[in-house]
Amino acid sequence: MMFDLVKADVAAILGTERGWAVKVGLLLFHSGMHAVLLYRLSRWLRAHRLAPLAVLVGYVNSVLTGAQLSPRASIGRGFVIYHPFGTVVGSSAVIGDFCTLIHGNVVGQLVGGADRPVIGDHFYAGTGAKMLGRITIGHNVRVGANSVVLHSLPDDVTVSGIPARIIMRPRDDSSRRAADSAVSRETIGERLARLLRSTVPEAARFETLNESTGLLGEGMGVDSVEILTLVSAIEEEFGLTIDEAELEVSHFKTIGALVNFIEERISR
Repeated sequence: MMFDLVKADVAAILGTERGWAVKVGLLLFHSGMHAVLLYRLSRWLRAHRLAPLAVLVGYVNSVLTGAQLSPRASIGRGFVIYHPFGTVVGSSAVIGDFCTLIHGNVVGQLVGGADRPVIGDHFYAGTGAKMLGRITIGHNVRVGANSVVLHSLPDDVTVSGIPARIIMRPRDDSSRRAADSAVSRETIGERLARLLRSTVPEAARFETLNESTGLLGEGMGVDSVEILTLVSAIEEEFGLTIDEAELEVSHFKTIGALVNFIEERISR
């Protein structure tokens, strides 16, 4: 059982990388992976009635990686932490399969009494996001950077803010993917422009939006939360599922670059 969990954890980090040199480098120097593997060891020790050793390994984990992951927390397979320093998962917390924490995340108590969250599969928490209290968070939920989740959430939503509020819900449109398979580049650009005006406040500064309009830096200056919101909107608008590992800074350089990315994803 533990071997299967570790195998899935390692695959979640290494699966998108190419070349043995890169993979070996990650195994040796990826502190987030080390935090997860040390958690697995502490959990295994506790399950085999070696609680003092489990506590010791948990302490070593916090010293070496900066992550405090309780061996009493239940975390599913494919768990990823990219930057572990400041990450906390409390003792009664439950996290599902294939979940991702970025940096400085807390899954913990709100008022005490072991009131910690139960989180579903394919959860994503941006930098500094905190999930607190006896709440239930559904599957495929994304939490924006520095947001604080204090209430239960349904499946397939994106939330942001303090306290976090739903900013994106799924659409019930099973035919959208088929319709988008033959969509023109011009139509993609028009639909993307509408999404930008509804999700990025700085888009209002631009009288017209075209493929040369910049999204980063001196363009619209979109930040990480706005990118997360925009990606969720694109997934719903075009019926796509976009993995964070597929995203690169170059995709958001201009509207044209983002149109290229959407075209490529639709054509798959």
